[in-house]
Amino acid sequence: MEQFDLEKLDTALTFVGRIADGRNPINNEVADNDDVMNDPGVIRSMFFIKDVLVELKNNNGIIGRSTAARKKEFPIETLSCYQYSEDKTITRLMEQLNARIDEKVYKKLSYRTVTDWLKKNGYLIETEDLKLGKKVTLATEKAQAVGITHSLQTSMSGNTYYRIEYDKTGQEFVVQNLPAMIA
Repeated sequence: MEQFDLEKLDTALTFVGRIADGRNPINNEVADNDDVMNDPGVIRSMFFIKDVLVELKNNNGIIGRSTAARKKEFPIETLSCYQYSEDKTITRLMEQLNARIDEKVYKKLSYRTVTDWLKKNGYLIETEDLKLGKKVTLATEKAQAVGITHSLQTSMSGNTYYRIEYDKTGQEFVVQNLPAMIA
């Protein structure tokens, strides 16, 4: 990622702002009515460029997702506050665990990290369901032994799918293994 000189960025913002306001960027005098700086298309473009430059300045002159890159890893110590409330899907469990962190400071836990680890370690399996005519994810016997199950469901729109659910034991298993899953 490239970082731009913030001083030059301020100068560019000043010039673009003046053009957007229909003024000469150098001496800040009002431009003549027939001047190109008073063309509506030029003015709209300059306001757009100004907005982009303001965002670049707010991002300390860095183009890209520098704010996400600077986020700290999920604070594992917050897992000690976990409390079971009800059986739920992995998405809802991640929402519960992520609710305890400041998302502006820390990276959120992803359900994908958990499910990929569970697949890699033989708890979940991806297979073709000939009856449904699509790939599905199912809980293995190993998963069922730790409280992770699947059941066939029908959505409100009539689509059939397998729902993977985590009971108290399954959720505690995930929480206990999260450090390994994240690493």
